Amino acid sequence: MLVTQIAEIVYKEGRRYPAFFYLTLLETRDILADPEENDAETALTDAAQRFKRLYHAPRDNFSEFYVYSGDPEQRAADNQRLEELVSELRSMFNNS
Repeated sequence: MLVTQIAEIVYKEGRRYPAFFYLTLLETRDILADPEENDAETALTDAAQRFKRLYHAPRDNFSEFYVYSGDPEQRAADNQRLEELVSELRSMFNNS
């Protein structure tokens, strides 16, 4: 699941970022994973709204998140992968 992959990346970055990012991603994952509570369409809408909360802060929001590595090439590759995952997740939410 896309959101799980993103959450794992955030978790690996540890204390450099607020726990809010990780927890919000887990909440988003849980909404998508339990469609019994709502129908699939409602779950997707609710998950999209939860995901958007990552970007609401005027500063220190998820748009400022990046993966750090001492190796510039690895850092670029890791951040490119993160960007692709987030774009794919956004696309899924926007197309619903």
